[in-house]
Amino acid sequence: RDEGPPREIQNVRDNSKDGEYWEAMTRIIPQRTLKLWDALGSALLEYHKVLTRRSELFSEATALQRQNS
Repeated sequence: RDEGPPREIQNVRDNSKDGEYWEAMTRIIPQRTLKLWDALGSALLEYHKVLTRRSELFSEATALQRQNS
């Protein structure tokens, strides 16, 4: 066993295929699925607007009912 100073360890990683790997990662989720998610996101935003407006109208209707009582 060598008790001298520790040898320098060369930690060299082969990164020659990194570009190929990351390019493949951009295609994990199919384009069709991404388009579907975008459409669902847009629809949910519209639905949120409708619900927000409905809540406002409900508050107005409640206030008018109190006035009429």
